[in-house]
Amino acid sequence: MLALDSVDELHPPIARLAEAIERDLCTRVQANLYASWTSIEGFGVHWDDHDTVVVQLDGLERWRIYGTTRPFPLYRDIEDPGEASTEPVADMVLHPGDVLYVPRCVWHAVSADQGVRSLHGTCGLQTHTATDLMAWVCEQLLAHEDWRRDLPLLVSPDVQADAVDGMRKRLAELLDAPTLLARYRAAMDGQAVGRMVPSLPYIDGVPADGGLRVRLTTARAVLDVGDDAVTLSAAGSTFEFAPAAEAVLRPLVDGQIVDLATRADAGRLRPGGRRRGTQRGSWG
Repeated sequence: MLALDSVDELHPPIARLAEAIERDLCTRVQANLYASWTSIEGFGVHWDDHDTVVVQLDGLERWRIYGTTRPFPLYRDIEDPGEASTEPVADMVLHPGDVLYVPRCVWHAVSADQGVRSLHGTCGLQTHTATDLMAWVCEQLLAHEDWRRDLPLLVSPDVQADAVDGMRKRLAELLDAPTLLARYRAAMDGQAVGRMVPSLPYIDGVPADGGLRVRLTTARAVLDVGDDAVTLSAAGSTFEFAPAAEAVLRPLVDGQIVDLATRADAGRLRPGGRRRGTQRGSWG
């Protein structure tokens, strides 16, 4: 079996598929291609720590599903998930155009044993677990002095107990917030990086050409619209604009490919020039 990783950064149609899934499900998606010419299983019976959407592109491929042995195992785990069953719970052959969803932690084996070659693509969906949430929560707790100071390891037990109690209360305040998961999702979306794409051959900035077409290379940008400003969070950076910029930015955040002239009209701007009115605006 030949595996080609991160093909979504090499083939635009697959990149669009991965971005569409990423935009809808709000998680990182990586697309790989797998080609087989023999009946030998490339990876044997195994499980993945992420959900997978499989698309059969060419030929026939046999999938055997064996179920799970440990609920939601992780590659960095404290217990071994054990061994897969010797008998599959499902045995199927995928034809071109078939789509198969394999949840994470489900044992499976794949082979091209139908006498023809096989080519399938997979979209792997990054997981978000409580451990990921707690890692992010710990970053938020750095805003509080009692979570930044040294641990009182060499003092009396009662002083240590008071310190731990203070940390527990601060953590409970954060975990009790009803918007915690929404804030976590927005933070992860705003940090999600885009896919590699060819760059335009401009060294000194994009020219003021209304015919140029542009798009965001990240599928999970966050546009926060307030009364006094519009904030765009994308690929780990945050930008603040005047409220009128929402009309310019919204189609880009929604994944559209737009030309500069159309976006300039939406924001009452001239590409590279002045806002039609009294305020300056630019595409720099």
